[in-house]
Amino acid sequence: MSDVPTAYLEVVEVNGQVRQFPLASDRILRIGRSEKNNVVLNEDPVSRNHAMLQCSDQGKFYITDCGSRNGTLVNGARVAAPVILHPGDRIQIGTHQFTFHQEASAEHLSSGSIEKQPSTNVTFALSLITVLVVDIRDFTGLAQRVEASKLSQVTGKLFHEAGDALQERGAWAQKYIGDAVMALWLHKKPAPEAAELAAVFDGLACIERIAAGLQQQFELAAPIQVGAGINSGWASVGNVGSIASSDYTALGEVVNMTFRLESATKEMASDIALGQGTYEFLASCMDAPQLFQKRVVNLKGYNQPATVFGAHLSALPAVLEALRRNVNPA
Repeated sequence: MSDVPTAYLEVVEVNGQVRQFPLASDRILRIGRSEKNNVVLNEDPVSRNHAMLQCSDQGKFYITDCGSRNGTLVNGARVAAPVILHPGDRIQIGTHQFTFHQEASAEHLSSGSIEKQPSTNVTFALSLITVLVVDIRDFTGLAQRVEASKLSQVTGKLFHEAGDALQERGAWAQKYIGDAVMALWLHKKPAPEAAELAAVFDGLACIERIAAGLQQQFELAAPIQVGAGINSGWASVGNVGSIASSDYTALGEVVNMTFRLESATKEMASDIALGQGTYEFLASCMDAPQLFQKRVVNLKGYNQPATVFGAHLSALPAVLEALRRNVNPA
């Protein structure tokens, strides 16, 4: 996203010092009390991992509260779900008030207190990946039933625990987009191994358990349900960043289609939708036809109908058992 306008956060300290933090389209900016954050705010009202900012595929930056105790405010309103930022928006975290700026040129950032960043390096290679997109069902209805402060804690808890679970299962990259979580697995061979596919489906099973547990934890009237799209294919994968800080990304049709597959689960009355690539790899490891129903659906943005394979979340234990038998045959 080289055409993304230059963006940064600005904050005025108590002593009058102005600090600016550049935002990049290829990196997440994390804010919190922990020293591991990009912006460290050492004060009690700030949680260890308080909030994060990242760039959408459309070049717009959005902020997500990470389940902080005291919340994140944008223009005086508490953040309940990821919020798209506009130039001039005020972000309140603890006693600090940041102003979001986004400009058409980098002239403003080339002077003042901001150091010039090292040149950007972009290196891509074609790689086989599997993409998982998990979306909260009826998030609009949930937002209407639950007050903003509690909704912020619910989504923050879900994102935080889901991130840990996916990382433990080898997810190569993660992104939080609106009320959805996207994770990528990178395969080094021409086809995913059974253990790699098991990690993807186990990651989804973990997210389902985490979401279900939130009902009792936050005393919600109804359980939080999720839907998922899973797709495998070739994508341009690589390092985009500077010498000081680098990040990884994947670009390609396989990523875009996974989001469409997740949306299609509603039309299919299924919880999971597999793309053709994932289904074929899965069928080579186990007896997939008995667990997944073949459907031909129209995906948004595509001219031709797509072959999709649907299943309910209740099928996950059988899928995982079959894949693990393949990994460790008797």
